[in-house]
Amino acid sequence: MLTRRLLTLALALVAALACTSSAAPPRPASPAGYRASAPARPGGAAVLADFEYPQALNPLMARTDADLRASTLLFAPLWGLNPSLQPYPDLVRRVPSPANGQVRTGRDGRSTTVDVRLVPGLRWSDGQPITADDLVFTWEALRDPDFPGQVPAGLDRIQRMDRRSATEVVWTLAGIDPGYVDLGAALFVLPAHRLRSVPVATWAQDGYFRQPDVVSGPFTVAEAVPFDHLILAANPRYTGGRAARGAYLDGGAPFTHAPYLEHVVLQTPPGKSVEVQSLLAEGIDAGFHLLPDDMADLQGATGSATVVTTGLRDEFLNPNHGTNVDTGTAPPWSGDDRVLQALDGALDRAALVRDMLGGAGKPARGLYPRALMGPATGVALPAGPGLEKAQRLLEAAGWRTGADGVRAKAGRRLAFALTGICGRTDIDRELDLIRRQWLPLGVAVTTGCEAQDVFFQHNRQGAFDMTLYSNGWRPDPGAWASTGVTGGTDNWNRCQDRALDAAFARLGGTLDPAARRGAAQVAEREWLRARCTIPLFEWPEVRQVSKRLRNFVPNPAAADSWNAADWWLTPA
Repeated sequence: MLTRRLLTLALALVAALACTSSAAPPRPASPAGYRASAPARPGGAAVLADFEYPQALNPLMARTDADLRASTLLFAPLWGLNPSLQPYPDLVRRVPSPANGQVRTGRDGRSTTVDVRLVPGLRWSDGQPITADDLVFTWEALRDPDFPGQVPAGLDRIQRMDRRSATEVVWTLAGIDPGYVDLGAALFVLPAHRLRSVPVATWAQDGYFRQPDVVSGPFTVAEAVPFDHLILAANPRYTGGRAARGAYLDGGAPFTHAPYLEHVVLQTPPGKSVEVQSLLAEGIDAGFHLLPDDMADLQGATGSATVVTTGLRDEFLNPNHGTNVDTGTAPPWSGDDRVLQALDGALDRAALVRDMLGGAGKPARGLYPRALMGPATGVALPAGPGLEKAQRLLEAAGWRTGADGVRAKAGRRLAFALTGICGRTDIDRELDLIRRQWLPLGVAVTTGCEAQDVFFQHNRQGAFDMTLYSNGWRPDPGAWASTGVTGGTDNWNRCQDRALDAAFARLGGTLDPAARRGAAQVAEREWLRARCTIPLFEWPEVRQVSKRLRNFVPNPAAADSWNAADWWLTPA
């Protein structure tokens, strides 16, 4: 009965909100790697489902995928990253770069200036202009110690923002800083005229961030029933300034038209099973927050298809390269790199993908996920196990099998603890699968899990032998530096490698894309040689999408609603 009620509500909303226009919109310009089609008749309402209701409707306050997906329907970034992770302009005329003269470095290499030029004529949904004042206001709010949201990574590197005109702001960053591209894509401008009188310390409780009444994105909030549904309506001010952009933009710009859909409805089914049933009943145009285990249940859907991609989230092993401060001893690979080499070589990554992810993910190919580096970079981790080679390696290193089946060397057993985070889906099974893959090597692995807070505390302290991690990375190879560089803020495993440090220094010390890619490849090779971490697989992202929803394109760098202005529905 509950599923039928949900389906009836969704269909009723679509019927009540759908409207069409006889005008055929122009075909939109698009960023490289993405080509949008245009409907003959725009209008209608797309219904999205996620059993988690968004708690914050602003990207800067988002803490979950549901928050980000909903809020990027409402707010536009300065520039975005397309599915190929290449920047495209949104609120700006052009993405700043050294090539177009909007990014410059000081002769002494001590600063980088970024000239950010907004599109003239842009409007907030209440009709007020989007200006440089809004950008400066946002930066100042994010720097406030009382800001309660998620500060974009690297914001602290902006030393100054100078307003040059109503549409131009110049950033000054410390040193040579290629990270400005990633930063601009994560910087969503806030309306100064709406929020200036609201103390930053109270923003988490302010109704604006739960149901914003002034937005910059393709849709506005029309109705919100917490934990049930949201109804978003096309933003009538969205086209202000956008239609004229193509004449002066490098390579054209997307979303220069009004949203094709009249409404987007976000449904919150009361649980995963109800969401799956609703998808099977074909009352939903896109379902999110799904897992590989749900794919078998969705096979019966005829009007929709499962869309699976891998993005920037991966799974890896994190070996302690120093002393376990809890036990006061060093793991068995300390002083013998061949132990980690053997452990790495014996892994069956393809089997982990099959057994843990139903074959939906991908075995790690190298350090960086495929979405980031594209074609192979020259580093190829084996998908399957190399047990015989790993066994010979340990034998040559002097590790001999004892009566208990565990190898030992100079009175030291090849034994250690592998720890994960309690509460993760199937964490015990994954830890055990890895342990079993190492059994033929003569390795004794004790597995267990810790509460998340305890897990991270022990990792920061170095109180572990080896841990199992899942991490979503920022869309830049420089994001790995803090984890692998000697003394890095996130280098909790105490990995130290001079060649790796030098490669990351080159990566972060140039704005040239070719030079950065070359340095990133060197860093990848050194990272894997030193085994700062041992990559396992890339996590899949699973959605169920109706066949009538067009221009839905997954994006590894952003919520899948990144191009919602281009979405349209085929006639029922």
